[in-house]
Amino acid sequence: MSTSSTTSTGSVVTSGSTTYVSSTASGLDTNSLVTAAVAAKTARADTIDAKVTANQSKITAYQTLQGLVNAISTALTPLAAPAYSATATTNAFDAKQVGLTSSDGTDTANLMAVSADADAQAGSYDMTVTQLAKAMKVTADATVSDTALGYTGAFTLGTSAGGSATISVTSDMTLQDIVDAMNAAKGETGVNATLIKVSDSSYRMVLSGAETNQTITAATSSGTDILAALGLTDSSGAFANIAQAAQPAIVTLDGATVTRDTNELDDVIPGVSISLVGATASGSSVTLQVAPNYDGVKTAVTSFITAYNALRTFLTTQQTVGADGSISSDAVLFADSLLRGMSQSLSGLMNTQTSANGGDITHISDLGVTFASDNSLTLSSESTLDSAILSNISDLEGFFETSFTPSDSALKLLKNSSTRSLDFTLDVTADSDGNLTGATVGGQSGLFTVSGNRIVGVDGTAYEGLSFALVATGDTSIKVKLTQGFANAVSALMTGYGDTSSGLIQNQVASLTSQDDDLDTQSSKIRSDAETYRQTLINKYAKMENEVSAAKLLQQQIASILASSSSSAS
Repeated sequence: MSTSSTTSTGSVVTSGSTTYVSSTASGLDTNSLVTAAVAAKTARADTIDAKVTANQSKITAYQTLQGLVNAISTALTPLAAPAYSATATTNAFDAKQVGLTSSDGTDTANLMAVSADADAQAGSYDMTVTQLAKAMKVTADATVSDTALGYTGAFTLGTSAGGSATISVTSDMTLQDIVDAMNAAKGETGVNATLIKVSDSSYRMVLSGAETNQTITAATSSGTDILAALGLTDSSGAFANIAQAAQPAIVTLDGATVTRDTNELDDVIPGVSISLVGATASGSSVTLQVAPNYDGVKTAVTSFITAYNALRTFLTTQQTVGADGSISSDAVLFADSLLRGMSQSLSGLMNTQTSANGGDITHISDLGVTFASDNSLTLSSESTLDSAILSNISDLEGFFETSFTPSDSALKLLKNSSTRSLDFTLDVTADSDGNLTGATVGGQSGLFTVSGNRIVGVDGTAYEGLSFALVATGDTSIKVKLTQGFANAVSALMTGYGDTSSGLIQNQVASLTSQDDDLDTQSSKIRSDAETYRQTLINKYAKMENEVSAAKLLQQQIASILASSSSSAS
């Protein structure tokens, strides 16, 4: 829809969001003149918008890089030393697995379930299960349940574990009411009560111990002998019908008989939890083989290779130059200094010799892993990796894990985000109260700051990323040997770049985002000013067209008057 308005400065038309001069009295294309003039004003904004778009592409690329970098840290976590890792609490080398083999071929799942934690020691154990622990069960005679029993009295109920409660019964209570009263107190008694429907009109009460190998106890304390009336006890006060006696679990472990109240055996073999399910057949046994979780270690190694190759593919894409010297549009981080620095540092670590325990495995190539022509990793000899895991697990652990050895155990390593292996003597001074006053290496100060009992490496020094704790009673010298394991060193490097709050990549993303905010503000200001300028030009040209139109009208009027005068004279 178009609207037209005539102002003191000329005729202007607005169609939708477009405003232009409607008159063409001058013969000039005034609207094109306005468009060209405004375009000249907004050219700088177009350049700024292009810069914002380029920055957005970089931000997206940086975020992709951040994800790939952190994936490497995640993959290495199971291989890093937990004590010196920012994220790990246990690792694949600590994890244990248990293999079960029955001597008679019985499915061991029908006999027991076994798990092991990091504290379990590797070893083999022979076990037989003589009997399972069972809870005691007693039953009463069948009784009508939907009528008031007319009993008034009380009885105590409990188990040999020590808990008990008094159950009070009134004349208006039915059998179900008594069951409900007993169950309301089961937290104290350790006894569950249920009703089994025997026929359409009768039910049998069953009492069950909540815990295995605990004897149920019950005795009338006042009023009617309700236990006898219900058919639970006989004339002597003993249970009339014991459906199942309480019994312990009995197993034999490497020839030693073990008895427990429950089928959950978590204190027989340190670090191993055993849940008994069934008894072994006479003359048969089950062998428990506790061993390192070899599968977990191998999975962690191959996961690292996958994560590393994904990052390497990204780096290659960003650094490739075509045969004609052209750079792909996907290489938005081409020649980026952060990318180049990270790539060089990572390549350096990948080729660094390391072994925390002085073992035979010192390079990743010792695991059967080789570098392809594009610097990606290839598991070229899986048998070499398998051999290292199965036969040389200690050296493998020494390759991946960081080792910290102080001459004084009072010195604790609190933080290790360094990638350096160091061997130095730390000279610490303390006042008479034991407060740390300084820390030097080889007489050189400025390498550490001290605060309380903390000693922190200064940024820019060889000790950056290290933090120690020491409770000292006076001046002391401590020899320190820190050997960075492959997993800890690479993970520390990746965390320094990929940390989503303070990593170098995040800092770059934040900088570009802030830059874009400023550029967007500049662009908006330029375009706003240009629109104001557009309106000024429109009004100016509208006024001009109005004046030209008026001049032409006057000219026509004069010509008409002259023509009329000439005609009258003749």
